[in-house]
Amino acid sequence: MSAETATDRLEGRVALITGGGRGVGRATALAIGAAGAAVMVTARSVAEIEETASLIEAAGGRAVAYPADVTDLDSLRKMLAVTESELGKPTLLMNNAGGGERGGNGPFETIEPDAIVAGLQVNLISTMLLTRLVLPGMLEQGEGRIINVASGAGMMAMPFLAPYCVGKTGVIRFSEALALELQGRGVSVFSITPGNVLTNLTAALWPGREQFIAAPPDASPWVFPPGHALEDHGWYPPERAAALCLFLASGKADALSGRFFSVHYDEAEIAAQAERVDRDQLYALRLTTLDGIEEPIFYRDPAEVRRSGAVG
Repeated sequence: MSAETATDRLEGRVALITGGGRGVGRATALAIGAAGAAVMVTARSVAEIEETASLIEAAGGRAVAYPADVTDLDSLRKMLAVTESELGKPTLLMNNAGGGERGGNGPFETIEPDAIVAGLQVNLISTMLLTRLVLPGMLEQGEGRIINVASGAGMMAMPFLAPYCVGKTGVIRFSEALALELQGRGVSVFSITPGNVLTNLTAALWPGREQFIAAPPDASPWVFPPGHALEDHGWYPPERAAALCLFLASGKADALSGRFFSVHYDEAEIAAQAERVDRDQLYALRLTTLDGIEEPIFYRDPAEVRRSGAVG
């Protein structure tokens, strides 16, 4: 779909949204449902996803709620089978489930090894696994959009959040690499940060809040000093992220597949300057050296990559 033919209406499409019981996941499910897509809402909490689905249907949309644990491959397979049976094969996937409560935070030497593994499972591996399951159906239909929820922590190193930072950086790079593979095949991939949205999950990111406050300012620039209003530090309602996801789902940013979008940015302006974004390698992970920017493999033609022997 070209930018000229893109529309916010999503009739005839099937969306699968993980972590859809609350926060950004729920807000996006409601927005996508209101735009006309049929929505599979999944998360571990049955009551919450059923409420989300009920809200979509009460507004005239179509939705199914089915519980799944994104870290359990069999659970994902069952959920996808129900999605395809009840609604059809997804053409929109939002990998939203994740967070810090299972990932282990604090001084790295104190984090239990099992917590490190659990954090990578929920924040990175789950995104890759569900994408792997859904992608063949998208390619079969010749259309698809994948929105992977990352974080500002994936772009900026933060103290006491090492497992979380690694997982979210992986999501961003995975999105770039997959976008390269899928060029010309009808499927676009994006990573986003929803900003700071106050939920139970984000609150779990700093159980040792006093350690953040005690850290030097240059090591922890995002700390919220006591007494400061949340709005002064980039906190957003979940509806802002939902609007960003609807924009990406519409096809208006397909020319920028692989890029990292944020609620802090003006996505319409970025899409309008797609040529410059591509030319100057903007909104993507990159390495800056003494000689300038090291060009990431993401920006090379897939055929060239294969000829060079970089991949088999």
